[in-house]
Amino acid sequence: MKRKRSWVTLVALATLMTGVLPFGQAGTVLAKNSSPKPVAKIALVPLDDRPVNTYFPQTAAQAGGVETIMPDDEMLGHFTTPGDGEEIGGWLLDQADEVDGSVISVSMLAYGGLVASRTPEQSYEDALDNIKAIKRLRKAEPDKPIYVFDTIQRLAVTATDPETLKYYEQIREWAILYDEVHNLGMTEKQERLEELEEEIPEAVLEGYLEARARNHKINSLLIEWVEDGTIDYLVLAQDDAAPHGLHRAEREALTEKAEELGVEDRTAIFPGADEVGTVLVSRLSLEELRIHPKVAVAYSGIDGSDWTAPFEDTTFDRSVEKHIIAAGGKAVDDADDADLVLMVNTPRESGQSNAERREALDDFVEAINEHLEDGKHVAITDVTITNKSDPDLIERLQDEVDIPQLLAYTAWGTAGNNMGSALGQALQRSAFLQKGNQFGEPLTISAAQAHVNLLLSSFVNDHDYRNEVMPEARELVKELNGNEWGLGEDFEEVNDFVQEELTPKAEDWYEEKFADRSLIISKRGNHTFTGKIVDLDDVDIRLPWERLFEVFVDPQVTVEKE
Repeated sequence: MKRKRSWVTLVALATLMTGVLPFGQAGTVLAKNSSPKPVAKIALVPLDDRPVNTYFPQTAAQAGGVETIMPDDEMLGHFTTPGDGEEIGGWLLDQADEVDGSVISVSMLAYGGLVASRTPEQSYEDALDNIKAIKRLRKAEPDKPIYVFDTIQRLAVTATDPETLKYYEQIREWAILYDEVHNLGMTEKQERLEELEEEIPEAVLEGYLEARARNHKINSLLIEWVEDGTIDYLVLAQDDAAPHGLHRAEREALTEKAEELGVEDRTAIFPGADEVGTVLVSRLSLEELRIHPKVAVAYSGIDGSDWTAPFEDTTFDRSVEKHIIAAGGKAVDDADDADLVLMVNTPRESGQSNAERREALDDFVEAINEHLEDGKHVAITDVTITNKSDPDLIERLQDEVDIPQLLAYTAWGTAGNNMGSALGQALQRSAFLQKGNQFGEPLTISAAQAHVNLLLSSFVNDHDYRNEVMPEARELVKELNGNEWGLGEDFEEVNDFVQEELTPKAEDWYEEKFADRSLIISKRGNHTFTGKIVDLDDVDIRLPWERLFEVFVDPQVTVEKE
């Protein structure tokens, strides 16, 4: 008994002197609590209720030891049903004194979500009333950070059926041609522009332009709110675009306004949309952790400075740098100076043969392993094929890389989506690990489990679903004479099919690449603490919206300290 008391005394003295419980003892003391105390707590108003905007930022934050809370599902709406901006504004105020800061999607707060933001249903006046909640939040909590994001409207409308899919293509083409003919003097394209104006119903085009004008007015106002101190940091993300289009003049006007008001260092404008919640949660998490990892970038194929990705309007290297800064990191040129290396799988260089491409991928994977061996944190983003992984890279990663050592893998969306979400995930995890052994065993284990869950989810979603199961599900929908963009009464059958086909693939990934693998969970000085992945308790798979475009993969693994 006397010996035990001495040990307790030593722990108490160490805690009083450092404010930190020694690793391994925190679990003993804190395990009685229902959940580990997070490093910080953030209120997130997401872009919409899809997993990339809810599960991803929330789980990435948890992997960094941070809790993220969101409005109830009923407030957020669903697919074509808008969220309730007025209720969400009230929720923000209710949570204000409970959180360390807020990340707010204006698309959700003003209009009810990304899809709703592309329609003219919400008036400017009503949208303005909704976003005034940000003003009230600033008044209530003048010293807590408020990060806000909105989108510069994409070129196309939302497709939910064959008719709107036709408008998707037509309006996208019209918006590009209008800019080229009227602003860039490409008069040779005038005839096609006029043909489209005859084909597109007048009401459809008017609604599209009305929504654009309203959104641009709100975005311009948000920059003013940065200048007056209401908003601490603003991201205006250019949703799916092209080098030319109606968005170009809007973006230039917003850039000029930020410069005129002297807030360009607090207003970021770059390609993307669905990744920005994760990016800004990362920024706020790193501020709370008081650490800003240095990030170097390497490419497998074409250099980012020589490439503009599909659906984007600027060279990829510029987009990467802006995302790094927005996510709270610091860009560096040399991997030797970096805490985190972002490995980017880009398309092959011009003129590169198949054999040369294979060699380039071999070198890319070899470099990944070398960085890991050197103790660098490594994240991979795969931007070679829009909305899915590159199977050639996946094969090499499966054969040659210890997957749980990676801090992120993404391939689910556009180049900006993938790169930004990988950065947000990896920066938070890197910062958590860099802080060393400061958080106690329960939080350390919880963060490690969240990290593995998200990593496993990404490989199953971005590769297996998008390359294998989604095409099979598309064939099923055709057999049912259905619509993959609005499944309707076919939803249950298609959802069951996806679950049946994808669940074994998730289990295979776990058994072959995660089970009984070790990963770093904490450090203290030169000593590294590791955990072992010991079980896959469950995996929940479902279509989150009544369409095929995305799937929700939610694994629950158990990690134990070694």
